[in-house]
Amino acid sequence: MKDTTTVGDVIQWLDAGAPFRYAASWDSCGLQVGDPRSAVSRVLVALDPDSTTLEEAARRDCQCLVTHHPLIFQPLKALRLDEHPAALVAFALRRNIHVVAAHTNLDAAREGTNDQLARLLGLTDCRPLESDQAWRGEDRYAGMGKTGLLERPATIEELVGKLRGALGAIAVRGVGDPGRTVRRVGLCTGSGGGFMEKVVEAGCEAYVTGDVKYHEAQRAREAGLAVVDVGHFASERIVVSPLAAYLQSQARRKGSDVEVLTAREETDPFWTDAP
Repeated sequence: MKDTTTVGDVIQWLDAGAPFRYAASWDSCGLQVGDPRSAVSRVLVALDPDSTTLEEAARRDCQCLVTHHPLIFQPLKALRLDEHPAALVAFALRRNIHVVAAHTNLDAAREGTNDQLARLLGLTDCRPLESDQAWRGEDRYAGMGKTGLLERPATIEELVGKLRGALGAIAVRGVGDPGRTVRRVGLCTGSGGGFMEKVVEAGCEAYVTGDVKYHEAQRAREAGLAVVDVGHFASERIVVSPLAAYLQSQARRKGSDVEVLTAREETDPFWTDAP
């Protein structure tokens, strides 16, 4: 076994699976808090870097927290411990927890967030909604979002049932007739309202995403596009277990005895009174 695994090793494993060069120019990815030279014996993988997951990492003796969403998104003008996210940065430093984010690079990578949702829906003939010409042809690049075909035509109501089976007891919002039958589906995990025009142009009959705004919903209705908004958390939490499994496999392949765990306590910040 490798004597010491470092934070830098974990970052290299992430980069091999979801290269950081795939990240959007506006994004904040990679090591956000900590030292790449520090030793690691346990890694916790989560969707969000918040007080819940940081405290869980501390309780479970994890020295590294790997998340999808960044902790630091905009440059900090001050490190005030009574403000967010500086208070979380301070907690991580005090408890020796190194925080790493794999955000839009993971969205665009094979086996990333969008590939995971497409797999759960059983989509075939998948193509990206948006593709960066700089990375086309690279083995790990899959592009942003997806369009594909359901195995067989289904009503929107049936599609929602399939999503609930894959994502759990989620509350959904929808646009269009629940009884309408569709087959070509577009999807984008997280906040996908900005891809609405691309989904329409791709000839999709339904679109699965999260965080759809009112005017985006209006545009979809005018275009005859059915929309299923499953929420941001539910659409992306699905990547946590596969990412943890990937990192564990990389550790074994590299001869490291580091242990990779999945967060158990994080929840969707929204509540709903839907049955």
